[in-house]
Parts: sequence; C-alpha cells; structure tokens
Amino acid sequence: MHIKIVGSGSAGNHMAYALQKLVKKITLTDLSLKALKRSKVKIYMPRYKVWSKKISQIIEGDDKNESYDAIVIASPPNSHLDIIKKNINKSDIFLIEKPLCEPNKKTIDSFEKIINKYKKKIFLCGYNHRLFPSTALFKKILKSEKNKFNFIEVKFKENTEGFLKAHSWYKSLSDSYLSSSKNGGGSLAEHSHGINLSQYILNDDFNFELIDKEIKFFKDKKSNYDKSAEIIFSSKGKIIKISQNFETKPTEKEVFVSGNNFFAKLIYNHQGSNDRVIHYNKKKKSEKIYNFKKKRSDDFIYEANYLLKIIKEKNTKNILSADKAIKTMKMIAKILYS
Repeated sequence: MHIKIVGSGSAGNHMAYALQKLVKKITLTDLSLKALKRSKVKIYMPRYKVWSKKISQIIEGDDKNESYDAIVIASPPNSHLDIIKKNINKSDIFLIEKPLCEPNKKTIDSFEKIINKYKKKIFLCGYNHRLFPSTALFKKILKSEKNKFNFIEVKFKENTEGFLKAHSWYKSLSDSYLSSSKNGGGSLAEHSHGINLSQYILNDDFNFELIDKEIKFFKDKKSNYDKSAEIIFSSKGKIIKISQNFETKPTEKEVFVSGNNFFAKLIYNHQGSNDRVIHYNKKKKSEKIYNFKKKRSDDFIYEANYLLKIIKEKNTKNILSADKAIKTMKMIAKILYS
C-alpha cells in the first residue's frame, strides 16, 4: 500500500511512524522544503531514532499524476478543506486530523457538500480516542447496564506545553493556529475529543439543547482564542457537562457516566499514558477496576491499524466517519458564536 501524509508537524510524524510498520510506501508532504527537513531532524529522529526507508518527502502538490490507497491530512485545520479539494482525485479514502475544520458555517457546509457529492469515497476524522481499548470496554460496560444513564461528564483539560515542545520552532502559542479560535484553534476545537466522546457515548444520535456555557477568551495583538470552556447541554433527557481548556497541569482527561444504579469512569493517562476504567454497580455493591498499558505512540498506531482496516473493507459506515465530526464542529460553532 502507498499512503500520503499531508503535513509534517507532530501529528504527521506520529502517523508516518505508525504506518511505516504496516505499509510499503509513505509519501510525507509539506508546503516548504524547510518544513520537511525540520520534521525529519527535529521531530522524527529525536522521537524514533531511525528514519524509515519507506518514507519519502516531497513538496505538497509535486505529485500531480500520483494516486494513493489513502491520504492522511495532518496540517492545520483551516487548510483541510483546500487540501481535500486539491487531492480529491488522488484517492478514495481520506483521514483528516481533528478538528475537521475551522468552526464556521461556510466551511462546515462545504465539507458536507463534498461528502455528499463523493458518496463512493470515504472521509474519516481522527478522533482516535474512540479506538482505544479502554474506550471500547467503557462502551461495553454502558451496554451491560442497558445504557440506563442520565448524566455524562467529560473533562478534556490540558495545557499547551506538549504542543510547544513538539513544535519547538514556535516561540510562543501566538505563532501557531492554536492561538486563533476562528482558524480551528482554542480549547473547544483543539481539545474537541471531549465533545466528540460525549457524542460517541450517545451513539452519535446527537441532538442537543444548550443549557449553559462559560467561555473564557485570551486576546492580545496576535491571539484571540478560547482558553477554557464549560458547557452544559441536554440530549434526549440526559444532562451532559463538558469541560475543555488550555490551562490544566497535570492534564485531566476523564469520562464519567452515572445512572440510578451504577456509575462508570474512564481515566485517560491515569499513570503516564496508561488508562483506567472503574465500574461500580450499586445493586450488587461491586466495584471493578481495569488498567490498560499504552504509550503515546499507541494512540496513532490504533488509528493506523483502523485506517488499514477501512482500506481493506471499504466500510463507509464506521466510528470515524467524517459526518460524525461535522456534528462536533456544528456544536462548537454554535457554542462559540451563539
């Protein structure tokens, strides 16, 4: 198989490393030669020590007559739509890094039109927490409780130190897209795993009514972004609370679900990169704890394995389908601009 990755930043290199164990050839592209050289020397080699011979680098757009088994788009969110349009005839499968795009109606509508126009093509969005073994067990527990829950709380509270460390050429956050909510930065879009996980728990059958929100912005000459967001909404009789921010250290990535007779808690990165699931049943007075060992690179290895599965099976209805990510972006746009 031959996979193209557009964008040679941190996520692009994670995907290149994950895929090089699985496919014959990877083409990593970026808009500048400087960015490509920097990705090899400052990201890939310090992380993984040995550069894979399966990976070649070219300037984005210099592959006009090439075709690929899949194209991974790992560039900033405000570039995703344009890259899709320019590469639409080069593959039938596209995996787009989250968030899907910048949170405005025009771009979201354009993505929907493309998905509807090219019905035989497969568009995915990289909300890879849906693929974790810990998340799969959590969903299984909810099913065992017959999904009789009435409250969901999701915390995806992080800081920006990891991003700046992975992108050492940025002097500050203001040099990156993260410092602009309208370009797909800010805590609501960048940490939208939180909102997306609440969707997943509700099986993506997701019509929401906003009850309350508290959004705090940071603004200066270069930056204008939501640094924290607290949201409460309802969906089909259930109350959902979401907390996402750029300010928490150490990070808090948790999902809590409760019903009359049980609660279940999923803790991402409970110890290091390891996950933990807790299930308490009030009737049985029993508590079960499950631990999952994983590394940071495993996040993208799960995603790479899933991409290969989609290539082989051509399954258009799957848990990473971009139509689910569109629901996430519509919600973010409504929260930001209502």
